[in-house]
Amino acid sequence: MAETNAKKSIQVIGLLMWRAGLLLAGGTGLYRTSEFLLQFIDLPTQLEVGIGLIFSGVVVFMIAMIAERFVDMRAEGDLTQ
Repeated sequence: MAETNAKKSIQVIGLLMWRAGLLLAGGTGLYRTSEFLLQFIDLPTQLEVGIGLIFSGVVVFMIAMIAERFVDMRAEGDLTQ
């Protein structure tokens, strides 16, 4: 029983690390792409900062919604019965 719980927790940690790496790679790619595109488009600095803040707010909102869903899922338990 203890071996199964340890294996499951290691799998969860691996999954979280995989997701974090994927998020980091995606974020870096998006940053590099936006940096490249902004070289050709002359936007005021305030607009560039505003777009970045809006994007960051959307990301934080989505993370909060996903975290809330996990909490709700644990509280609901098994709904198949």
